[in-house]
Amino acid sequence: MKKIAVFSLLAAMLVVGMMAMPANAEVGAFVFNGTASLNSGFPCTGACNGTFSGTARGATVLPTNNCATGCPFTASYTYNEPDGTCVAGHPAAALGTANGTYTIGSINGGFSWTRVGVVAILVLNNPTGVAVAGFIPPDTCAVDTATVAGLAVVA
Repeated sequence: MKKIAVFSLLAAMLVVGMMAMPANAEVGAFVFNGTASLNSGFPCTGACNGTFSGTARGATVLPTNNCATGCPFTASYTYNEPDGTCVAGHPAAALGTANGTYTIGSINGGFSWTRVGVVAILVLNNPTGVAVAGFIPPDTCAVDTATVAGLAVVA
C-alpha cells in the first residue's frame, strides 16, 4: 500500500510539474560519450578554442527527439585551463571553465561548464538543463584531446 501511495504522489508531482512548463518545453535525458579536442592545447589561458564530437543516446518529448540508437553530438566552445600541470605523467588542473554551443540531433543549445579535477558540471540553455561529465585524459602531459562521458537532463 505504501508503494502505491508513493508512486501516486510522484506521478501527481510529475503532472503538476509538467503543467507548469511552457507548452513547447523539451523534457528528456541523454547519456553521451565522445572526444573533446583542446585545439589551443593544455594548459591554456584566455580565449582557447575547442570542439567535441560524439554520440548521445536518449530522448526528449514536446517535441519528440528520439536518439535511442544514437544521434550525433557536437559542440564548439571557448575554454580556460589556466593552471595545468603534469603529475606522474598525467595532466592535472584543479579548475577549468568553458562556454559554447552544442547540437544533439535536432536540438541546438548553449552551455557553460565549471570543471573541478576530471568532473565538469554543465548548465544548459535552449532547452534548459544540467549535465555532468567526466574527462578521461590521455597518458601524456601533451594533451590535445580527452575522452568524455556524461549524462544530461533537460526540461
